[in-house]
Amino acid sequence: MEKEFGFEKEMGLGLGSFWSEKGSGLTISVPPLPPSKEDDLPQTPPATEPPNRPLPPTPTTRTAPTTRPSTSSSDANAPKRPPPSRPPPLRPQAPLRMNPPTRPGTAASQASVKFTTSTKRLSLGSVDSNRRPIKYGQGKYRNVELIPQPSDDPDDPLNWPLWRKELNFYSLLLMVAMTSVMKTIFLAVNAQVAEGYQVSYTAAAALTGVPLMISALAGFACLIASRICGKRPLYLASLLLVFIGTVWNTNVQTSYAECMAARIFQGIGWGAFDSLFLGSIQDTYFEHERGTKVAIYSIVAVSTTWGAPLLGGVASQSTSGFGMQFSILSVFFVLAVPAVVLGAPETVFDRAYTLAQTPITALSTASSGKYKTSIPAPRKTFSIESAKAYLYKMKPYSYTTGYFDSGVLLQAPRAFIAPTTMLVFLVSFLPYCALWGLGNSISLLFHPMPFSLSSGSLGALLTGPWIMATATVAVFALVLKGWWSNTNTISTSRLQMFAPKTHMITLAVGSILSFIGILTFGLHIDACMTRPEDDDGMTSVYALEYLGMHVNFPAASFLLGLLAMGVYVLDATARPLIRASTMFTSSNLGVALRNTTDMGAGVGFWRSLFAGVFVIAVPNATWSWDGLRSVCMGFAIAQVIVAAVLGTVWWLWGEDVRRWDGRVMKLVDLDMLKRTGSFFDVD
Repeated sequence: MEKEFGFEKEMGLGLGSFWSEKGSGLTISVPPLPPSKEDDLPQTPPATEPPNRPLPPTPTTRTAPTTRPSTSSSDANAPKRPPPSRPPPLRPQAPLRMNPPTRPGTAASQASVKFTTSTKRLSLGSVDSNRRPIKYGQGKYRNVELIPQPSDDPDDPLNWPLWRKELNFYSLLLMVAMTSVMKTIFLAVNAQVAEGYQVSYTAAAALTGVPLMISALAGFACLIASRICGKRPLYLASLLLVFIGTVWNTNVQTSYAECMAARIFQGIGWGAFDSLFLGSIQDTYFEHERGTKVAIYSIVAVSTTWGAPLLGGVASQSTSGFGMQFSILSVFFVLAVPAVVLGAPETVFDRAYTLAQTPITALSTASSGKYKTSIPAPRKTFSIESAKAYLYKMKPYSYTTGYFDSGVLLQAPRAFIAPTTMLVFLVSFLPYCALWGLGNSISLLFHPMPFSLSSGSLGALLTGPWIMATATVAVFALVLKGWWSNTNTISTSRLQMFAPKTHMITLAVGSILSFIGILTFGLHIDACMTRPEDDDGMTSVYALEYLGMHVNFPAASFLLGLLAMGVYVLDATARPLIRASTMFTSSNLGVALRNTTDMGAGVGFWRSLFAGVFVIAVPNATWSWDGLRSVCMGFAIAQVIVAAVLGTVWWLWGEDVRRWDGRVMKLVDLDMLKRTGSFFDVD
């Protein structure tokens, strides 16, 4: 028997006392476990307890087979072995969880999390808020969720200190103001320019129209180039071109060709500041901060555009002529050049990588040093080292993109021909072109006899457009900031309801103001200049001078102001409609912001292009009083028809127009720009 069961001794099984005879079979009996008390059991497993320890086998009593090997007498005389010790009491198993309170989670357990195709917040808060918490504002905005969510990189423009953001904003705003002044610098002196260069009035008007058209094309090119090289190189190149053109114009008094060449340099430089500035605001400011900056930009741009002829006309009465305006403007480059060179760094930053990270990859990149944590840096005082570090970052070219292809580069051209872009442009197309065309014709109408107005008086005629346009933009930008600038104070549902409701009211008010301003201006001037014929059928020169005195110039300025007010009331529909379209078609916030910039620049492109054409064409049709009346009547009637047609389109097919935006801009099938989930997944 010892030989037969020797393997049991070697294996340490010790079965001697477990075998007992009972009847014809052999049973194996195990002592029962004593009852355990719940109070004696530990409540939580120790920290070293593995989370998935298997349960011990349950003790059972089983019957051995009835047949067993025969035993000899030596087995009965074998020594008895002591009974085995009792097994320890069973430990209660804690419920399996990812992160028990007594033990932090492991990387393996974190990696087992399955991400769904759409969550409320993609890997920002709902997945693991401990690894990447949602970031909020400071001060009175401490309860406002930051949109878009900044990365953990201190070089992210959203993480810049306030002084750096403000320096960048106002440096570029100074150049925006200067370029706006240059656009209308010849409105009050076109007659002087024609006389000085010995050219026709149409050629003189081309000094304004040609740069406008070139600036539209340059802005289009800058918008595409910014995808490749960023915005800072384009700003610096545009600053250089504007500086060359302005300085050149100060010394050109006799050559029309040189003056046109200088204006072309200026027009190329205008393009970047017209098309990229709103994108720079989006790059550096959060959603709740953006409305105020957009309001300041809009007010400054409109005010300097239509206020420049007032001061420029007075300055041109000096012995230096219209060149004095460029001499004064050149002085501002003493501030503008160092401000843009030293205060406007690169604002393009690709944070799509960090926003698309999972909690594990975010932790690994943070620990590897690629991105620093979001702990605010301590306040630093000025020192030579900090100045050197700041200047080192102000490279002319510092943007490097991880990828770009034809799909990304073609987003801007597609946005320019999107249905919403074209319809928003057509809404204000005729009033906008009429304002520029009539404004550029005032020198032709009132400089010759019998008026003989000076350049200062001609500039004063634009007082109405300057005051009323600026006031209109200020009302929409400041009083109705949440509706016009699309901040968080307006909900998505209200934006979607904008087209069929509020848009109709705004379209009607703007069209009525434009209709009254254009039509009344033409009829009033023509009525005052309709002269009776003498008995012999000859026109009396004295009658012409007498009738000219009946023109009410303050009323004419007010009527031009009504036209300008109507233009900017219609322009107030552009941003909400574009925002409603991009929220409808874009897959995430990053794509939506880019499309908003592209579509807004597209509206500006078409306006500048056609405004340049009308600046050159309108003076050819308004050189006679009958022609002025016909042109004004044509503009007024056409605007009513266009407004009625477009209003019907928006009322009946507003959602279809937004759907066509996505198809034209290839947002449905463009894999690189399409993200999994809804629009609000990454914000």
